[in-house]
Amino acid sequence: MPFDTPVAPAPAAVRLPLSVAQRDIWTAHALDPTGVKYNVAECREINGPVDPQLMAAAWRRLVEEADFLRIRRFEDDGEQVWQLVDTDAGTRSLPFTDVSGTDDPEGEAWRIVDALIRAPFDLTDQPPVRCALIKLGEERYFYFYGFHHLVVDGVGVSMALARLVELYEQAVAGEPWGPSPFGSLAELLAEDAEYRLSEEAAAGRAAWREHLAGAPDAPAGLVRGTGRATAAHGGLPFARRSVRVSPADADRLRSVARGERATWSVLLVALFSVYLHRVTGRTELMIALPVTGRTSKLARSTPGMSSNVVPLRIRVRPEDSLGALVRSVGAEVKHGLRHQLTRYEDLCRDAGVIDDARRLATPVLNIMGFHGELTVCGHPTVNHNVSNGPVDDLSVAVLDLGAANGLRIDFDTPVDGVDVTAVAAHQDRFAAFLSSVLATERPGDHRVADLDVLSATERELLTGEWAGPVADAVHTTLVERFEEQAERFPDGVALIDETGEVTYAELNAAANRWARHLRSRGLGRGDMAGILFERGTRFATALLAVLKTGAAHVLLDPDFPDDRLRSAATDAGISHLVTRPMLAERVDGPWQTHTEAPGELLAHNPGNLGLPLGPDDPACLMFTSGSTGRPKAILSSHRNLVATLIGQPYLPVGPEQVYLQCSPVSWDAFSLEFWGALLHGGTAVLQPGQKPEPALVTDLARRHRVTTLLLSATLFNYLTDEHPEAFETVTTAFTVGEAASPAHVHKLQQLRPGITVLNGYGPAEVMIYATTHTVEPGDEPHAVIPIGTPLVNKPAYVLDAQLDLCPPGVTGELYVAGEGLAHGYLGRPDLTATRFVPDPFGPAGGRLYRTGDLARFDRDGRLLYEGRADDQIKILGFRIEPGETEAALLTHPRVTQAVVTVHEKRLAAYIVVTDGDADPEDIRRHVADRLPEHLVPTYLTTLDRLPVTPNGKIDKRALPTPTKALTTARAPRDETEEILAALFAGTLDTTAHVGIDDSFFALGGHSLLAARLTNHIAEAFGVRLTIKDVFGHPTVAGLAELLAEQSGVRAVPPLVAGEGDGELAPASFAQRRLWLLAELEGD
Repeated sequence: MPFDTPVAPAPAAVRLPLSVAQRDIWTAHALDPTGVKYNVAECREINGPVDPQLMAAAWRRLVEEADFLRIRRFEDDGEQVWQLVDTDAGTRSLPFTDVSGTDDPEGEAWRIVDALIRAPFDLTDQPPVRCALIKLGEERYFYFYGFHHLVVDGVGVSMALARLVELYEQAVAGEPWGPSPFGSLAELLAEDAEYRLSEEAAAGRAAWREHLAGAPDAPAGLVRGTGRATAAHGGLPFARRSVRVSPADADRLRSVARGERATWSVLLVALFSVYLHRVTGRTELMIALPVTGRTSKLARSTPGMSSNVVPLRIRVRPEDSLGALVRSVGAEVKHGLRHQLTRYEDLCRDAGVIDDARRLATPVLNIMGFHGELTVCGHPTVNHNVSNGPVDDLSVAVLDLGAANGLRIDFDTPVDGVDVTAVAAHQDRFAAFLSSVLATERPGDHRVADLDVLSATERELLTGEWAGPVADAVHTTLVERFEEQAERFPDGVALIDETGEVTYAELNAAANRWARHLRSRGLGRGDMAGILFERGTRFATALLAVLKTGAAHVLLDPDFPDDRLRSAATDAGISHLVTRPMLAERVDGPWQTHTEAPGELLAHNPGNLGLPLGPDDPACLMFTSGSTGRPKAILSSHRNLVATLIGQPYLPVGPEQVYLQCSPVSWDAFSLEFWGALLHGGTAVLQPGQKPEPALVTDLARRHRVTTLLLSATLFNYLTDEHPEAFETVTTAFTVGEAASPAHVHKLQQLRPGITVLNGYGPAEVMIYATTHTVEPGDEPHAVIPIGTPLVNKPAYVLDAQLDLCPPGVTGELYVAGEGLAHGYLGRPDLTATRFVPDPFGPAGGRLYRTGDLARFDRDGRLLYEGRADDQIKILGFRIEPGETEAALLTHPRVTQAVVTVHEKRLAAYIVVTDGDADPEDIRRHVADRLPEHLVPTYLTTLDRLPVTPNGKIDKRALPTPTKALTTARAPRDETEEILAALFAGTLDTTAHVGIDDSFFALGGHSLLAARLTNHIAEAFGVRLTIKDVFGHPTVAGLAELLAEQSGVRAVPPLVAGEGDGELAPASFAQRRLWLLAELEGD
């Protein structure tokens, strides 16, 4: 037979080194616990007769020609890894199996394939090649070819397949086999080694560094989740889902590409970029594109492992046409191909991407146009791609199946940690997006912003059911509603404070008298009044009185610094200040100040005033942190409050409900705790003090049988852990302000079966809540707790940067509309216009509030919180704009630069000062004198300069770990101070030395840790202090003096060395400290 002509042997040097590409795979394979991550394989279905003997002969000839098929094994000598290449085919043969006579030939064939692909290669003891011919029928065969990726890539496999078919057809025709078309593996390795040492290689790597300078991190998590997908063929460590693109659409893709003077693969990259832009919101993408890694004639003719990945840095401008994007993508692909020999692994190292925490480029888009029209002796074939190698994140493969079969799109993902629903949704949506774009006239002329990725069904869902329920609006005011409750329940208890109970009738009468007095002094509709009281009945009465005059109010917190109070009163434009004499001295200004007590106003009529007042009249003004250093003043109406608190299923209401009002009055949560009771005939228990005191919360909740508690997530967790008795009578508990802790919610549900726990979300601009979620109890904690579904008449949407709806499951910015939206920011029309934008989904004239929060809908239409779209942060439930703290730092005469970040849920400030010896504690006190406690940085780190990115922006990732502000080395002077220092260290969980002048808060403390400290102090000294005491005396020395004052004598007398008259020597300070901590920690 003519096909047995001998061929020239492989080079005599059979012990060959690895290429750079192979070395990286060898290292990665050694770290793969499965051993099969780098198994690659395809199965070519031949729909026609095959002569197994001739195919086996052709295959053996192929082995003689292609060096990679003769690699016997690999050898590691401790210095270098070698590949051993046999000089001839030896005993190698193509296995043949006939399953045509089985009951299920198709299933049996795939079982054989699965067995071949799932078996790990022992690279040191066996050839890294497995091929087989399987007969399913007289005119249907599978040719399986599987390899370890270490020896061959997709292009090499394609070369070998084409040559095998050529050899087989020559054998069938009885024609002689021609000379081998393949180059030498030894020569290819030598060429590669020479290139790596060349100036050309160095220049290519430098070109990439320049090209990628300032590039963003690739978006991770597009399909990540907590689920587990079904493994692909053979149980390989990845999952695959496939969809088809019809032959007509595939032909249209090629036609449109020709019209844009581009290849169909470039057009496909552009369309994929548009899709990613729409589902990530990013205008700059980093897509990983596998390339051949072959630029020389030798490389293009030698099958082996040469392929590479190039990162495509694609900028998507929504206002540009698709055609313009195609041209931009074409240029980017050309750049990648021009420099494709620079290894992707080297690019990752240069970018500092050394682990899975970051990725240089993702997802992978692998366009495989290999032999879509391949025939065997005129009979058609179909390619069944089984595995392309490792899958660490989303990997998209597009396979050309030929004109008759169109394209196949494979979405490969890891098996674990994926959202299977999101994978299917993205894949189906992308395929539909391709089809819809290609169906348009001249798609290249369409703006990117106009290419819609949503289906009609998805759009209807997102603007209908998932946007939230709709009901008739409630047209009333706070005053009218409260007076209705006072008439219905005159003897019902409205308020409880430390002085006693107040009924609805008493409260209404007192507020009416006070309102008449304020009216007589000029306060009325359209005015703004400041209210400055400690929490209590007098404070509540003043609030109601101001509203009854028709005016709006701003609540001023006595715990805030005087500067902050004065600036708030000034920015609010108050005309009247209602307070008491001692507090009035702190807020002087051009307004009328009223310090009358309710008992002085008994001469006034106690009846309702009946003044005209509408739902859209302003009711309250709240301040929240501002990015420019100036707090934002949010002006809200009666409608905003009423719409959130009346007619909402989430809220427990009725005269039997008892709410605890403990949130700071500067929070919008105050309104739920206060008005949630008073608008429904319930009772509001007013906790003394301006901050929630865990011990007081627990005591008041039990003593007054509180039914509803609203708590920041941090306080919720603390009470669940340390004071679960606080929930003894509670039927509804809200966890708000921060991400809810699944573990703590589950723990409380186990401790208090039947309690309703809700996770609430909402910026102050939409009044208290925009969404809520009732957490269903279960046997285990939930993986994540959603922020829930929109309230009645408060629709919510997840939108991209163009205010287009994001598809279900896709992260975008959360926008809220409806009855809860504030009027805007007082005196800031520019900021109001930026954050309150026209509503394209509601009635004409409607507005959307841009929350700045990122969210996505899950499969059940519940919103999941995904972080911030800007620098705003939340700590202990407070919204914080770092810019406000930065601005305060820059007012210090020694600070020239400042940047504020978050470290371990604390504010961390980095500063550059004019004098390197500037006192950090002095700077911290400077900020504390101007800002509330939650805006004062815990950490203060002085740097010579702030690190910057190549674009000149501050590089926050390059900032060092912050340092705590230890201010003194003064050691404790007596046993009281020694014990307190030990309690500071134990509460703060630090091993650092604590001096007697170190501030508890500068060391990392906050209000809840202060509460824990007061518990420990009570255990150690038998004296109950409050959080306010710790804020007022934040050092060991200060608290020691306070303890001495409260007990009348020093808590523990000073120690004198050598005291003691017994046989046992007294314990040292250090010993007593260790003993105390051991006692507090228990067993």
